[in-house]
Amino acid sequence: MDVRTSTQRRWLRSHLSTLLATITGEPVTADGDGDFPVRGLTSQAWVRPRTGDPWGVQVFATAARDVPARVAVLREINEQNAAHLGTRVYWVEGLVVVDCFVFADAVTEETLTAVVGRVLHLADSIGPVLTALHGGTTFHSASSASAA
Repeated sequence: MDVRTSTQRRWLRSHLSTLLATITGEPVTADGDGDFPVRGLTSQAWVRPRTGDPWGVQVFATAARDVPARVAVLREINEQNAAHLGTRVYWVEGLVVVDCFVFADAVTEETLTAVVGRVLHLADSIGPVLTALHGGTTFHSASSASAA
């Protein structure tokens, strides 16, 4: 890794931190993986700087966990993918994840606000439905979200 790449990585992380603090209205801190956590109503999202080819930002949220691998679950996920272009929903090892990638040159306060909002909205919408119909739990309970 050369000095230029190292500087660009630090800049992207700093830029994301500044944008997220502006968006949320409070200071943000990266977790141990270097991701910036953002809480939804029932979901948990993270904003991850991607410094490989292509450079950008990955916004992903856990909509539900401990969801069984069933055909009906995958059918629901396929319907969400067909209905929501630009985001993808997938099941992996019991987790239902909503994901969106933004290229680095498109990361602005406006686009990051929109993408984080879209990912959280979709995760908060499908998580409770999937868990009610098929089992599993959401990352946060709706009652703890309203109390927070």
